[in-house]
Amino acid sequence: MASNELAQGMEQNTISLLFGHPDSATLSTPELRDAMQRIISSPQGYTALQYGPEQGTPGLINFLVEKINREQSLSIQPGNLMVVAGSTHAVDMLARLFVEPGAVVLVEAPTYADSIHTFQDHRIELCSIHMDENGLIPRALEKQLARLHASGKVPSMLYTIPNFHNPTGSTLSETRRSEIIKLAHQYDFLIVEDDVYRDLSFEGSVPASFYALANGKQVVSIGSFSKTLAPGLRLGWLLGSEDVVQCCINCGTTQMGGGANPLVAHIVAEYCRSGSWEAHISRLQSLYKLRRDVALSALSQYMPSDVRWTHPAGGFFIWLSLPENVFAQHVKHMALQAGVSLAAGVGFFVDPFAGAHNLRLAYSCATPNDIDSGIRILAQVIDKSRNVER
Repeated sequence: MASNELAQGMEQNTISLLFGHPDSATLSTPELRDAMQRIISSPQGYTALQYGPEQGTPGLINFLVEKINREQSLSIQPGNLMVVAGSTHAVDMLARLFVEPGAVVLVEAPTYADSIHTFQDHRIELCSIHMDENGLIPRALEKQLARLHASGKVPSMLYTIPNFHNPTGSTLSETRRSEIIKLAHQYDFLIVEDDVYRDLSFEGSVPASFYALANGKQVVSIGSFSKTLAPGLRLGWLLGSEDVVQCCINCGTTQMGGGANPLVAHIVAEYCRSGSWEAHISRLQSLYKLRRDVALSALSQYMPSDVRWTHPAGGFFIWLSLPENVFAQHVKHMALQAGVSLAAGVGFFVDPFAGAHNLRLAYSCATPNDIDSGIRILAQVIDKSRNVER
């Protein structure tokens, strides 16, 4: 395969622990191909190839509403949900519609690198909130809110990844979520929960969503098919109050676009209605749990004693904290020379220096053998990097 045909971030002859991609072998399933064929061969195919409703394909909306209500004990209506072209589309749209240029958005430190980029594209001021191994710290958020208000700044929203966080893998407890909701009501800001990993749980139940705990008040939740079906579909959803959803439906880009990916949405609705998606999710949970376990075992076996890491209960990522005399960018460079690619922590912070001693490992699209070998090589690189003059 030519290098330009490889998935984003993949290089030939390199063990990739870099990006949170699904395993390529899980993407083109017989069930998904069958759904594609049924839609394109049916009279419905003509409708699917036309401009669609701005809110999205009704069949997919109805399926998602039923699934979310069943799994989260909610009573949302179709008016609470719209189909979007992936989670990035939703973040971009919310930033454009609900945050004035120059206004403040609160983000976790660290947070998803591409969301930082998206907010910065909109000339938004970002304010970081400290995390610990259990996620966003409500007391740190409260202190930052008080400082902002004392200086006359009113945050528009908090962007958070509460489940199996990217990049740390942490999951926020229900108690912390409730404390953050109280602060949102007190200081009048919107909570945007990027919940694209929710279905990839390995251990026990996932805490109630911000949306469920707040009964939908001042919360918008984002979901996606990218991690549990296929990222190339470019399809997700946005869950919010009817006012928020209607605002998103009425915006210029939605009105011009004729709904998010109508053909793909029809195919995915057909696939989901057959029961294939939830069965597929169950298989993914087992697959990625095995890879998580291999990664944690390798870290315990090979890593120097002064390196620390998180223990995710789901998702795709493990977050490494290096000792003060080891720098992540230098380790990343040396590891790539040794045949292993991974992400340095600097890209996940508004202040890049805050991530100088962190690395993110993605175990989702590497084989168990490659995960073990890659972490063994990485451990050797970390040891060597202490003795290389910078």
